[in-house]
Amino acid sequence: MHVNPKLLTLLAPEPVLGVSMAKVSVLRLDLADDLAPGNKRFKLQGYLQQAKKSGIRRLVSFGGPWSNHLHALAAVGQQQGLETVGLVRGEDHEAETATLQDLRHWGMQVERLGREDYRRRNSPDFLLQVERRFAPCVLVPEGGAGEAAMSGTADIAALLQQCAPANGRVVLPVGTGTTLAGIVRALNLPAQVVGISALKGAVDLELRIGGMLQGSGNVPWQVLHDFHCGGFARVNQELRDFMLAFEAVHPVPLEPVYTGKMMHAIYQLLKSGQWRSSEPIVAIHTGGLQGRRGYSWL
Repeated sequence: MHVNPKLLTLLAPEPVLGVSMAKVSVLRLDLADDLAPGNKRFKLQGYLQQAKKSGIRRLVSFGGPWSNHLHALAAVGQQQGLETVGLVRGEDHEAETATLQDLRHWGMQVERLGREDYRRRNSPDFLLQVERRFAPCVLVPEGGAGEAAMSGTADIAALLQQCAPANGRVVLPVGTGTTLAGIVRALNLPAQVVGISALKGAVDLELRIGGMLQGSGNVPWQVLHDFHCGGFARVNQELRDFMLAFEAVHPVPLEPVYTGKMMHAIYQLLKSGQWRSSEPIVAIHTGGLQGRRGYSWL
């Protein structure tokens, strides 16, 4: 897999709120696919292969009303002529989001799950009920987590092999940690992988990533937990001001859930001097731009 030049953006030297990010390159996974851009498409590859190998044409998964994962799943289903089912957190009377409209437009069967049922989404008994109801199907965990997802993210590592700097940093936003684990397992470069957690209080994240890796991986990695800006999908004034200032300088759109927090973290670490401005960084843009529609100020 070769890096299309359009997928790599070197940020200009003009400062953002007094800080130059001239040594930061952005791997633009948000430009890697027309309907399903970002890391979610890569994470689905293993599940699609599993379905094809088994002769199954229905994939079922979970997500919130603005889910990037369900958005990518519905798009891939439409592209490949597969049936998709999205079990969405929330009640029937709750407002229809732009994301849910896209899912239905692409042919996904959307069903609401009340919050009590949604909390059971990882329960083996509940998953067995879902699997039996929609059989034959491939059940994809929320967010596309799991071993099958890790196999797909090896393609992201292949892109990084061509563009990541030796002895530099690879930075990406982290939710479940699956993409980070897949990259660490497949990457073979003298570089450090740094995850920026989008969640508040995800104290077991390193343990979960370590469990996924099971001792594999050739590169050092860490997760930073102080840049969540209030919690998952939360936005504080500092993040909002930074994103607007960043986009006024650089032609790289961000979203507040993942990529905005990642870029804001890089900015803060450069500003504080914890990271030297002379050291090269590749930041992975994981997509999710469809979620911008949920923020009126963008």
